[in-house]
Amino acid sequence: MAQSIDIVGTALAQDTRALRELSLALHENPELSGAEHNAHALLADFLESREFSLTREAAGMSTAFVAEWGSPSASSDAVTVAFVSEFDALPAIGHACGHNLIAITGVAAALSLQAFIKATDADARIKLFGTPAEETWGGKINFIEQGFFTDVDVAMMTHPGNVNVTWAKYLALSALVVDYHGKSAHAASNPWDGANALDALVQAYNSTSMLRQQVLPTTRIHGIIKKGGDAPNIIPQHTQAEFMLRTEKLSDLNALRPKINSIFEAAALATGTTAKVKYDPVFEDVVINSNLAKRFEAYARDSGCVFPSEEKQKSKSYGSTDMGNITHVVPGIHPIFDIESTSSDIHTDDFREGAATAVAHDAAVRAAKCLALTAIDFITDAEFRNAVRAEFEATSQEF
Repeated sequence: MAQSIDIVGTALAQDTRALRELSLALHENPELSGAEHNAHALLADFLESREFSLTREAAGMSTAFVAEWGSPSASSDAVTVAFVSEFDALPAIGHACGHNLIAITGVAAALSLQAFIKATDADARIKLFGTPAEETWGGKINFIEQGFFTDVDVAMMTHPGNVNVTWAKYLALSALVVDYHGKSAHAASNPWDGANALDALVQAYNSTSMLRQQVLPTTRIHGIIKKGGDAPNIIPQHTQAEFMLRTEKLSDLNALRPKINSIFEAAALATGTTAKVKYDPVFEDVVINSNLAKRFEAYARDSGCVFPSEEKQKSKSYGSTDMGNITHVVPGIHPIFDIESTSSDIHTDDFREGAATAVAHDAAVRAAKCLALTAIDFITDAEFRNAVRAEFEATSQEF
């Protein structure tokens, strides 16, 4: 253990300035989901300069990449560890989710694990996924669907925040758009000739509100009306709303969606309109592998991090992420590290500024160290590796 800590620490110390420059370059040039062209080039070029082989524009996405490196003596049974980097920003508030830090934690973990494999000739390979559009349609889903994780044994990433959390609860998410189409008419002279698409949408909205009484307390249903009509003296012939459905478990989400569909269909039937529902890809709940989580948190505590109790960590939900989809196909974790420079939560101006500080950078590097050390244990400790795999197999029966 002492040897791995020394190797990882030395590697990170040597690369910290380059990693800081990468982080600031991303922070100063925020790019929205699917348009992260500068980030894609910066990160891919950097990794290529460090002996990683690059697949650019991976999985049919122009801003996605996979960086791979393996021991020269790696066998066909070599363990493959994956790290995940995100780098998309938010409209108007830039890197207020700290994805510039997520990007470099993945890179830093990959580089330090590479240093360990070189020093020890461990039988292992590394894959670093550069995943676009976490804030919107979820680039990780494309990677999964196209088979990029079939040879991966474990996948890990971290997220900045204002507290250290290993047992972060991320909800399954289904985002949708519903359009109602009716028939326009003059609202004063002959309203009876129309079919009111706004009436349909209002009924649907009110019915989803009533449904909240009949769902689990942890379920979230929230939405907005995007289009309510064109003028008050015209019976609206087209209206549109966006909704998000969130549940603790994917199975609960699968049970909820038919109920929502029935509400939309009933509103259309009652008003003589038609409903068209379009669902985005589902973000699945994050399944935390407890063996990986405990090992990561132990290393983080040894590095000076302070954590709330496990019970308190699990008491709050932290939104949704497509990293959840990865944890449904391979064992994984998605801990949060405290950037220590802001009391504000993510998606705020204050957090954006905090994500560019030296303190936040040090916290990101520390988190990367803990990821790398957890990965090293997974590679070198067969008993630990088997426990991680056995837990995943048992948990996957519940998906």
